[in-house]
Order: sequence, then structure tokens, then C-alpha cells
Amino acid sequence: MRRRPKLDPAINLAPFIDIVFLLVVFFMVTSTFITPETGLPIDLPGAVTGEAKPASAPVVVLDAQGQAHWQGQAVDDATLLVALRGALVDDPVGTVVLRADRKVPHGRVVEVMDTIRRAGAKRVAIAVIP
Repeated sequence: MRRRPKLDPAINLAPFIDIVFLLVVFFMVTSTFITPETGLPIDLPGAVTGEAKPASAPVVVLDAQGQAHWQGQAVDDATLLVALRGALVDDPVGTVVLRADRKVPHGRVVEVMDTIRRAGAKRVAIAVIP
């Protein structure tokens, strides 16, 4: 009787590594990354009927003191008007998102909305917490 050579038990890890790699790629592609809208602490009002914001819409922020911010910089209304006109030139939809703190007086919010509309925006979306 002839003896068979002893085989070393081995597990081939290549298919396992391939599957793990595909799962990592799948979860990276399908996941969404939450990025903060702005570095300013804004206490947004709540609403039940909120919708998702347009993907590339410019964002104007009003802090609790009523100061307008464009791209993280505090600006006056005239500077905001010029900056928004430049941002809306290539935007066919013309939507601007206004993130106003809940403590800002209503009159100041309306002034900034008017500035946004004078800049050429067709729609002003008010940011809320759903």
C-alpha cells in the first residue's frame, strides 16, 4: 500500500479579499457624506414640510444678529447683491437657499430675501430643520 503525500491544509484567501474589497467599494459608493453647510452656529427653525435643498444652490446665511454671510464671510447687502449676481449667472434654475437663525427679526429676513430677488434669483428656499 502506497502512502499518499501529506497535504498541508491551506485556505485560499484571494476570493475572500476580493469580496471584502467589493463590499468596501459598494458601501463607499452608496453612502452619503454629511458635510456641514457652514461654520456658523445657526439655530434653524423647524418645519414639517421641509424638502431637500437643490444640489448646487448658493447659500446665504443670516446669523442671530442679522449679519449676512456669503461663503463664510460677513458681507453687507450691497456686496451680497454683487456676489449673488455673479453666482446666478450660470444657474438656469435660479434658486438661492437662505439659512436664517430663528432669532433674526422677520423684517431683516425680508430685506435679505429682497436682496436675493434683486440679484436675479427666481426662487428663494428657506432652510429649516425637518
